[in-house]
Amino acid sequence: MFRRYYFLCFCLFSSVMFGQAVRMVEYDLNKNLSGAVYKFSFVHITDVHIGEDAASSDYGTPGYFNDSVPVQDSSKPVLRLQQAVKWINYHEVDKNIKFVVLSGDLTGSAEKSEFQMCKNILDSLHMPYVPVIGNHDIWPYIRYQNEAPSACGDSVMGEVFSANYDKNKLFFDNWNDGTRLLRTYNPETQREHYLQNFSFEYDGFIFYALDFNPRYHVNKEEPGIGPEAQLMDWSGGTFQWLQTELLNNPNKGNHNVLFVSHHPATDNILVQLSNFVFDATEYDKIIQKLSPFKSNLSLWLAGHIHVDYAYPLVNNVMQVRGMAANKDFDSARFEIINVYEAQNVSSVQVSANEKLQVYPNPNNGIFTASQELFSIKSVIKLYDVIGNLIYEKPITYFASGNELYTFDFSALSKGSYSLVLSDEERTYSQRLIIR
Repeated sequence: MFRRYYFLCFCLFSSVMFGQAVRMVEYDLNKNLSGAVYKFSFVHITDVHIGEDAASSDYGTPGYFNDSVPVQDSSKPVLRLQQAVKWINYHEVDKNIKFVVLSGDLTGSAEKSEFQMCKNILDSLHMPYVPVIGNHDIWPYIRYQNEAPSACGDSVMGEVFSANYDKNKLFFDNWNDGTRLLRTYNPETQREHYLQNFSFEYDGFIFYALDFNPRYHVNKEEPGIGPEAQLMDWSGGTFQWLQTELLNNPNKGNHNVLFVSHHPATDNILVQLSNFVFDATEYDKIIQKLSPFKSNLSLWLAGHIHVDYAYPLVNNVMQVRGMAANKDFDSARFEIINVYEAQNVSSVQVSANEKLQVYPNPNNGIFTASQELFSIKSVIKLYDVIGNLIYEKPITYFASGNELYTFDFSALSKGSYSLVLSDEERTYSQRLIIR
């Protein structure tokens, strides 16, 4: 398993339920901001690794695609996740826990049975949960030279958790499937993959689930792919999708944006040289591209390295927090994030009378815009969920002030789009949903 590296470790706290201790940390997000008010709490779990300590290298019935879960599994990964679920359910009310996020490595080797066992346990939660993909979830594997022909764990994961994601759309605000359901061409592998990038919102906070897992094959006698991260900074790739989302999301405010990914960003030279995360060039690009959103960015949650760590990105662009593996200890290991919101968020948002108003939204593709602020030189642009520009047109209808203009996008596929209206001085955007 992964070697331990020298990160700043936080103190471990224990809480007892039914005679069993858990290793739980609490973190107060944004509490130090001026006028901060408590909003809600959620749980972060990482590196579950279901199937890793099973008696057989082939988890459950034979195969990695159509197999089923074992009748009984008392392995450490299963017991630790079950223990975490029981504790979270028991403390749902007194800790005000609204949902759970899991930052990757749900499985040991991406077998369908491992994903299914993970889902079976998580379905016992009393609140929604959001699974995010990790490097062990990428390439279905039984043993060396008995593995899937390609990195298709993303589609297996999507199939197993499909109903869960659909339920999440009813619970969270502005759920955006992003690239999760799209076959995206990867120029590095020259194949198409389902990059697991998506976003959702809760009580004024925006969460971006990010897939930085490479998809190449590693010929060595252990599951899956290598541990390093890849930005995927190409059209339809993770980093370009994220940049487009950050630019166009009208709901970003005062430190209300969070990332959840398996890999963290760090400039720790030991970790970079060990090929566990982004290399130095990619790290510098992350800082450069995220810096303009510094006032919006709050927390990056990750796992992968199997220790607790916490540090700011360069120039305090945002805070990074990672958890040790849930399955590595003699009891479950996870973190509660207590979320606080600053009252002066209006200082980083446009005032109400300056917002682009497009209505009705959502609808079948016929939208009407009313905007008094833009000049005759305004330009309208429409982007799809992966950041591709699919429509651009100069708008000459706003010169007199109260003009209305109808956009007919009914020929487009159902889904989420970003509408951007700009002139020489200003740019405003709004997410459109076509049903």
